[in-house]
Amino acid sequence: MSPQFKSLLTRTISGAVFVALVVGSFFVPSYFQFALFVFFAAVATYEYLHIVETDGIRSHKVLGVLMTVLMVEGGYIRQSMSFGWLLVVLLMLSIPVIELFRKGEKPFNNIAHNFLPVLWIGVPFTLAGVTNVMLFQEEALLALFILLWTSDTFAYCGGSLFGKHKMFERISPKKTWEGFAIGGLFACGVAVGLSFVPYFHNALLYEASTTFNVLAWLGFGLVVFVTGTLGDLIESMFKRSYGVKDSGNIMPGHGGMLDRFDSFLFAMPFCMIYWVLITFIY
Repeated sequence: MSPQFKSLLTRTISGAVFVALVVGSFFVPSYFQFALFVFFAAVATYEYLHIVETDGIRSHKVLGVLMTVLMVEGGYIRQSMSFGWLLVVLLMLSIPVIELFRKGEKPFNNIAHNFLPVLWIGVPFTLAGVTNVMLFQEEALLALFILLWTSDTFAYCGGSLFGKHKMFERISPKKTWEGFAIGGLFACGVAVGLSFVPYFHNALLYEASTTFNVLAWLGFGLVVFVTGTLGDLIESMFKRSYGVKDSGNIMPGHGGMLDRFDSFLFAMPFCMIYWVLITFIY
């Protein structure tokens, strides 16, 4: 077995397991998805804090992971929402106090980098929990993942086959406008297709007319692929600024959790806003 084939096989198996876990979490009791997403968010937070330490930042890994976990817990467990989020605020306020006693040269750099994972990682996973458990819109959340994977896959394939014009060569040399366009076309096409699948009828507007429903899904696909691509580029910018290729190595052939959820982390808040606006407009 050649090294290239072995690498491809490893990447394929690893990716298939990841997709199976995420998709499967929508068809079992919600506490399984809660545990899975808490794990994903905690690992992504640890990866972020580990990366920034290479530039002299003094991180609070235990506090950082704990804050992220409490944030996500509040999204999935209604009973602990208020207490968990209040505790997050208290933990965040403790970080500047700790920096007072550390006597570092640039304490606010440390504070800022320890705060950011709560917003960048904790909030999107929390919104996922709110969407699934409290708004009962697990179909919309699953559709978000499907469209992100569709956009990413076809943008990569389209760019590999037809890519000539670079998007952000200084950040992500392999991304092209041709790949972006192809990924967007397929994401929007799949989004429209999902509007006719019975399982997804309740995902956006279950009482809307067929025309409005299709347009709503088309808009959803557009929002997902644009914001997902931006999320991918932003994470690439973060890694390039620290000189790292992958955020971690927990997924063979795919890197770390921050790599796997880069698009989701940026797209999730915008998708939540889109769902609210569509409901209001309708």
